[in-house]
Amino acid sequence: MTHLNSLDVQLAQELGDFTDDDLDVVFTPKECRTLQPSLPEEGVELDPHVRDCVQTYIREWLIVNRKNQGSPEICGFKKTGSRKDFHKTLPKQTFESETLECSEPAAQAGPRHLNVLCDVSGKGPVTACDFDLRSLQPDKRLENLLQQVSAEDFEKQNEEARRTNRQAELFALYPSVDEEDAVEIRPVPECPKEHLGNRILVKLLTLKFEIEIEPLFASIALYDVKERKKISENFHCDLNSDQFKGFLRAHTPSVAASSQARSAVFSVTYPSSDIYLVVKIEKVLQQGEIGDCAEPYTVIKESDGGKSKEKIEKLKLQAESFCQRLGKYRMPFAWAPISLSSFFNVSTLEREVTDVDSVVGRSSVGERRTLAQSRRLSERALSLEENGVGSNFKTSTLSVSSFFKQEGDRLSDEDLFKFLADYKRSSSLQRRVKSIPGLLRLEISTAPEIINCCLTPEMLPVKPFPENRTRPHKEILEFPTREVYVPHTVYSPWPLNLHIQRN
Repeated sequence: MTHLNSLDVQLAQELGDFTDDDLDVVFTPKECRTLQPSLPEEGVELDPHVRDCVQTYIREWLIVNRKNQGSPEICGFKKTGSRKDFHKTLPKQTFESETLECSEPAAQAGPRHLNVLCDVSGKGPVTACDFDLRSLQPDKRLENLLQQVSAEDFEKQNEEARRTNRQAELFALYPSVDEEDAVEIRPVPECPKEHLGNRILVKLLTLKFEIEIEPLFASIALYDVKERKKISENFHCDLNSDQFKGFLRAHTPSVAASSQARSAVFSVTYPSSDIYLVVKIEKVLQQGEIGDCAEPYTVIKESDGGKSKEKIEKLKLQAESFCQRLGKYRMPFAWAPISLSSFFNVSTLEREVTDVDSVVGRSSVGERRTLAQSRRLSERALSLEENGVGSNFKTSTLSVSSFFKQEGDRLSDEDLFKFLADYKRSSSLQRRVKSIPGLLRLEISTAPEIINCCLTPEMLPVKPFPENRTRPHKEILEFPTREVYVPHTVYSPWPLNLHIQRN
């Protein structure tokens, strides 16, 4: 409309005429969960087109509303009831016609009044009826007939007169459209928001073994056995006492507050009964094979006393020496799986997919399932109650009493999926792989919508973020098993190749 005057006349006629009050343009600020929006680091030189793309993440939303589309006046007939009974609510219409209703008997003498507005068709034309013109009532006098009125006021009066007793449901009596020929009227979409999926809060409380001789480090991540994919990045947690932290003080002169986190917020877009929380334990690199380094934890008990205490003190001095020399390096020690099947109401999710399968039609089962889940993601943001995590989900405290000793130098994801599949089918894994007695206590609960003192995967503080708290929560980056059809609304500094490495 701004450039309409600069267009040629023929093109302007093809565009048509739009009312000025039909469109309502509004600028709405974008919601930001963090105290500061995620942007590239200052001082980094960006190409002009890249800089413009980054600005789209913080630019205001431009929302265009059509005032005359989907208004209550147009669609109000849907609220009055069914189309079948709608005609009963309409007022009876009367029209001026060339025919008259002669309600009095023909034999009645005397003058009769002319009934100009007839409910039914009259018994004959006007000329055929016997009436006296002098007995008719005069028409209502037209006031202000010769008074001069401006065109604007005249149009305003006519507009008000047209709106008086106007029937809002203009097309309500029109026959309904068949379902095959019906056109979906899409609702006005909400502003895109950051996708969070189903979120669970995992708190690591205690990590102990039969003997305590060196600092140990725990990391947790989510794995989907059915999809054979790792679906989250690692969350590293330091549960060591101040004594063992002192072993590494030469290598950690300063400790960031973010590294003190002991609780993680995991996001799961596609819940499944085959999701496992895998806990991996590492220790400081030392001389010898992994089996030899883990042997003291299986044969020595601190409660035995006597020579056991002497061996423990000797091993502690040896571990302190390794920490001073090789404190920057780690070696694998043990791991333990925790099934999350009881924390997800997967039956609800599968029932929703089955209902959509009957509508999709001839495509294969896998394609229908993927299409159903993708459609749910694109139409509405996933909530805990709609997909997977039930509303009756309560906080659970779990205890792991034994860990599988890691046999090789590196536990690859392929090996891990084989172990998890065997662990799910039977208990043969416990007989084949040596275990180490220990205790890990953790707490799993539904993550609340608002978490105080929380950090994003990019280490940005989330609102609200009090300054007096020293141990924050951490949001863990998710690696969805399938596509998530939600627009990207937050800038992420992680490049694609780094995502692959972290996965």
